[in-house]
Formats: sequence, structure tokens, C-alpha cells
Amino acid sequence: MGNVNVKTVRAELVQVLSKKINDSKGIAVYGAGDTAERWFAPFLEGDVAPSCFIDDTPGKAGTLLYGKPVITFKEAHVRCESFLILLASIIPKTRRIMADSLQKNPIKGSGVCMEWEEYVFCKHVDEVLKVFDMLEDELSKATYANMILTRMGQAEQNQDFTLMGQNYFSITPHAKSNVHEIFVDCGAYVGDTIEQFLSVRAGLFDKIFAFEPSERNFRAMEARTRRLKMEWGLKENQIKLVQAGVGEGIYKSILKVDSHLDGAALSGESAHGDIPVITIDEYFAEQPITFLKADIEGYEWKMLHGAEQVIKRDRPKLAICIYHTPFDMYRIALWIRSICPEYKFAVRQHYCDIWDTVLYAYV
Repeated sequence: MGNVNVKTVRAELVQVLSKKINDSKGIAVYGAGDTAERWFAPFLEGDVAPSCFIDDTPGKAGTLLYGKPVITFKEAHVRCESFLILLASIIPKTRRIMADSLQKNPIKGSGVCMEWEEYVFCKHVDEVLKVFDMLEDELSKATYANMILTRMGQAEQNQDFTLMGQNYFSITPHAKSNVHEIFVDCGAYVGDTIEQFLSVRAGLFDKIFAFEPSERNFRAMEARTRRLKMEWGLKENQIKLVQAGVGEGIYKSILKVDSHLDGAALSGESAHGDIPVITIDEYFAEQPITFLKADIEGYEWKMLHGAEQVIKRDRPKLAICIYHTPFDMYRIALWIRSICPEYKFAVRQHYCDIWDTVLYAYV
């Protein structure tokens, strides 16, 4: 990567984020499918309150999503005059179809954000810029700005900023050898990060704790770990596998498999759930940790709130995925700084798409 003009990068970010969006009459979300069901929970928990969802899919209209009515496209022309319309789909082709339908048959007085994330970032411009200014190095600032603009549909992803295959260990404090490392892997999947960790650390560490709620993934991780213990000559108790989710409390949840993404997400506390959820604070109340990694399909925010005391106590290195929701692109770093001002921050992009944006934090 060549030299980055940080002032120019910041100025571009300010210019794009300064777009005025009128939501004074109300907000309607176009689309009540997987994207809305999965990604809009933080939306509704925060300072954004859509009045309704619009969806003509059979079985959708007439139902409720997050307590909000799902209405037909025809009904929207009566109920949503002068509303801001947000398009809820992660599939570009679907978003184009939605936008075309609104262009051909517009809702009177309505404004449209082609990318619903555009609305989030423009609404939270001060927080986005604060995170930009907190980042320690030029590559972090350039990467962060580029991913914000890419997610808004205002730029193409700059592949010069993409570090493929270096997830979680791509900055010096996180890659540096520590023979007494106690590594906590939240969202351990099939053990791929465990194997990467062993390679980076040359098999030198004290302990690995790996949390994975999916039965299929957990069994694959067990098989992989048996092989790794033999190959690296590890002690039997050096890797502890835990089949559970990690969140803000102790409860049971339901695991929902995403139909478009290769992942599964916890759906929050449920009386019908069979997936145990634990907290970092409770599990590690008597056990210090030195490195905490999380890629848990949008549950990172909740996990961190259940890890506050351990983070304050141990100040572990953190490698937290922030790409699952636009809110995490700014709120996670700000929250970590609020509970532990000593943390420094970096951002790296590890995939040639909006996936795998990782926030690195260290003291």
C-alpha cells in the first residue's frame, strides 16, 4: 500500500456522510425477509423506529415483524406517504428490483436510501468519525473509511487494503508470540482459527477455550482438535471445547441458520431454545485470559457486554468482527474505549467483500 493522505480520506468520508436524509414523517422498511429478520434487531433496539415493513411475499403481509406490521406494496402507497424507504436485502439484484419498483410506482413524497446502511452511517456521522480518529495507523483509517463507503454503495472496495487469510493475527501485538497465551475463541466454527493460532504461535501457548453452538460445527471441531493435539504434541487439557453460545447473559437460545450466508446466529433468549448461552464474565470469573476473538454472526455486541468485567480486569488483546451489522462498525470500538480508555485500535479487512472486517484492540 502506498502512502495514504489521511486528511483527504477523512474529508471524503465527511462529505458523503453529510447527506441530509428526511425521516421526520416516518420510516418504512421494504423487505421483511431474512435480512430484515436478522439485521434489523439492533436497528429497533437503538434510535431507529420503522413504522412498518413492506413485503408482497405470500404469507408476509398481515403478520408482525419485531412488533411492526408487514403491509403490501399497494397498502404502502396509502400508509407511507412522505416516508423514508429503506431497502432491506443483502442481495444486490433484489435491491435493484426493489428500487426499480419504487421508481416505476413511487410512493408519494417518499425518499429512498438505496443502501439501508447509508441511513445508519449518515445518522451516526459523529460516531463514525470519532472511530476514524481513534485508529492508530494510516492503513486502519484508509480501510475503515473505504469499508464504510463501500457498505453505503458510495465506493468500490479497495483490494489494496485487503489482507486475505490473515484474520485475527494481522497486527504485531496480536501476532507476537506469548508462551503463556490464554486464547478465547468465540465462534470457533470448525476449529479453523484454532489451527491458525497454533501455526502463528508455533504451538506455544498455555490454553485455548473454544466456544461453538452449532452441533455440526462442534463435531467437526472435535475431530480437527484431536488431529491437532497429535500433530503438535499438545497436552490433553490445553484445548477446551465448549458447545455453547456467548452472550450478555446466561439463558437458552435458538440457533437460526442463514439461508444466504454460511453461518448460524443465535436469536436471543427463548423459552423454546435448546442452545446454552454463557457469559465471558461468569465462565472466566476465576480464570484470566490474554486474547479474546469473536466472530459470532452479529452477537459480538451482546458478548462484549457479558465480558465487561473480564476486559476491565485482564485487558486482553481483542479481535472482534464488526462487519455483521453497520452499528458494530462504530459502536463496538466506542464502547471498548468507554470501559477501558487505555485500549488502542486498528482495523483490517480480510475478505474481498464487506465480510471479515476485524477490529483489533490492545493495551
